[in-house]
Amino acid sequence: MTDQELTVYFETATLPETLRINRAITQFSVKEAVSRNLDAMRSDPKNMHARHRLTEIRNALEHPYNGPEIPKV
Repeated sequence: MTDQELTVYFETATLPETLRINRAITQFSVKEAVSRNLDAMRSDPKNMHARHRLTEIRNALEHPYNGPEIPKV
């Protein structure tokens, strides 16, 4: 997915407050995280971390994680 496609996707997406990305990661303040990562991606086109995080959030929105959490010790 290109930078422009990611930007368009998140302009129209309905974002929850909290999103479970995978077994180990829960993204809090999703709207702020998306905004921050979009800004980082626009300001530095080589910033692969921001693009990767946005892709993870997009995947979690489309296919919510519903498996077990990491057990607490």
